[in-house]
Amino acid sequence: MHLRIQPTKNCHLAYRHSEQRYRKCISVTVMNDPAFLGLDLGSSSIKAVGLDESGQCVAAAKRTHLIRTGLGGIAEQDPYTWHEIAGQVLRELAQQLQELSLTPAAIAATGQMDGPVLIDQHQQPVTPVQMWCDSRCDVQCQIIEDRIPANQLLAMTGHCAVTGYTAPKLMWIAEHTPQVFQTATHIIFPKDFITLSLTDQIVSDYSDAANSLILDIHQGQWDDAIMELLALPPINFPTLANSTEQIGSISASGAAWSGLPEGTAVATGAGDSIAAALGAGLHDPSMVQIVIGSAGNVNCVLNEPRIDPQGRIHTGYFVDHAHWICTAVQQSAGASLLWWSDITGLEPEQLVNEIDTSNPPTALFAPYLCGERTPHLDSNIRAAFTNLNQHTSRRDMTRAILEGVAFSFKDAFEVLGSMNINPSCAAICGGGGDSKVWQRIIAAVLDVQLIPSTGDTTAKGAAMLAACAAGRFKTWLEAIDSWPEANQRVEAVPTDIDQYQRSYLEFKELYPSLKSFYK
Repeated sequence: MHLRIQPTKNCHLAYRHSEQRYRKCISVTVMNDPAFLGLDLGSSSIKAVGLDESGQCVAAAKRTHLIRTGLGGIAEQDPYTWHEIAGQVLRELAQQLQELSLTPAAIAATGQMDGPVLIDQHQQPVTPVQMWCDSRCDVQCQIIEDRIPANQLLAMTGHCAVTGYTAPKLMWIAEHTPQVFQTATHIIFPKDFITLSLTDQIVSDYSDAANSLILDIHQGQWDDAIMELLALPPINFPTLANSTEQIGSISASGAAWSGLPEGTAVATGAGDSIAAALGAGLHDPSMVQIVIGSAGNVNCVLNEPRIDPQGRIHTGYFVDHAHWICTAVQQSAGASLLWWSDITGLEPEQLVNEIDTSNPPTALFAPYLCGERTPHLDSNIRAAFTNLNQHTSRRDMTRAILEGVAFSFKDAFEVLGSMNINPSCAAICGGGGDSKVWQRIIAAVLDVQLIPSTGDTTAKGAAMLAACAAGRFKTWLEAIDSWPEANQRVEAVPTDIDQYQRSYLEFKELYPSLKSFYK
C-alpha cells in the first residue's frame, strides 16, 4: 500500500503555528498495490492466480471440471460450464485481493489449445468444444493429407495433420453436424472465450492460431488458400495480436461476471504451452521445459523457426513475432497415472509413494491411452503393459507408468536432437512434475539436470503477460529476469542412468510391436 502525501494550500501557515496543526491539514490518499492476474483454463481444472509486484503469488483459486468422453475418440467440454466455473474462480480471487488491499492492474488468460469454440452473432457458443485430445477426426486428417502434400503443409503451417489440431475438427463438424455452421459466425479458442467474457472483444494470439493448421506461420496471417483447399464453411477468424498486448479492458458485464473492477486492463494471452514456457523462464535452446499435465509437453524457445521434416514436433509462435516455440506432445502423461488411480481406487500420491526404485525396473508400460503424437503421430495406437509375471506387484506397475511417460519424453528429446537442439537442463512443472520420484526417474532417463518449478508456471506465465500489458515490464524478457524461478536442481543418479539406458532400448521396441494390433 502506498500513501500519497499532498499538503493543502494553507499548510505553510499551519506549520508556523504547530506541527500538530500541520498534520491535521495533510490530505492522505490511499493507493493499493497492484496485482497481476493469470487465469488458466485447463483440461481438468480452471485456476487463477494473483501476483504482486515482486512476482510472488499472493492469491489463488481453483475449481475442477470434467471431460465428456465416449466411443470413437470423443473428448469434449461445454463452454457454458467454463463460463460458470471461471466466474466462480475469478470472484473468489477478487475477494482475496480485496482482503489483501491489492488492486487488479491487468489480467491475461491462458488455457488448453486447439479446440474450436464456435460462437454466434450474440457471442454465445453454439456447440460443445472438441478438445485437443478428441480423436474422432482421424478421417479428416487423411483428407487433409490427400489435398495438401505433407511437406507443403509443414512448410506453410509448421504442423502436420493430426487429430489434435483445429482444422480437422472443423471439417468433422461440417460433415457430421453441418447445422452448427448455420448459426456460428466466429471461431475462437478456449482462452479467448474467457477474454471475450471479460471484454466483449473477439481476439486471439499467434500461438493459438499457429496450432490451427490454417495460419501461414511465416506471414502471421490466416491462409485463405488452405481454407479453400479444405473446403471449410465460411467462418470469421479472430483478429490476432501479440500475447503481451493490451487488447481491451474489463467491460461492465465482464466486471459483473468476474467480480473484477471495470476498466482493468486485459492482455491477449497465450496458449498453455506458451504461458508455461514463459513462466518457467525459457528464452533460448539451452533449456527446455517438461510439462506433466493431463498431456505431456516438451517445449523449447528459439530465435528462428526450425521445422522437423517429419512433423513429429510442431513449430509455432511464442509470445511475439521474433521468437518461436517447438513443442513435442505426449498424449497421456499425467492422464496415465490418473487412469491407474481410477483403476486401483487409490490417490496418485499414495501410488507413487509405494514405488521402490532401488531395484532395476521390470514391467514396461507404453503410455498410449489416447494414441500418441510425438514421435509416432498415431491416433490409433493404444497403451499396454508388458513383461508382467506372477511376481509383478501394483507398485511395479505404477513405476512402469512413470517410467513409460519418462521414456516418451526421451523419444521427444531424440527428435529435438535431430533438429540440432541439445538442451543441458530442463525445467519441470505440472502436477506430475511435483513428484520427487518422477523427477528422479525423468532426470536419469534424459540424463539432464532438472529444475523443478515452485508453483504453477502456466498461470504465472499468464500473469507475466498481464504485467507486460499493464506496463510493469517493457518486454517479456524483462519479466523473466525480474521474476525468476527457484534455483533448486535435481541431478541424475549415475546408476539410474545406466539401468534406464537399457530399459529405454526395450521400450523402443514396444511401438512397432503394438502397431500391428492397432491399424
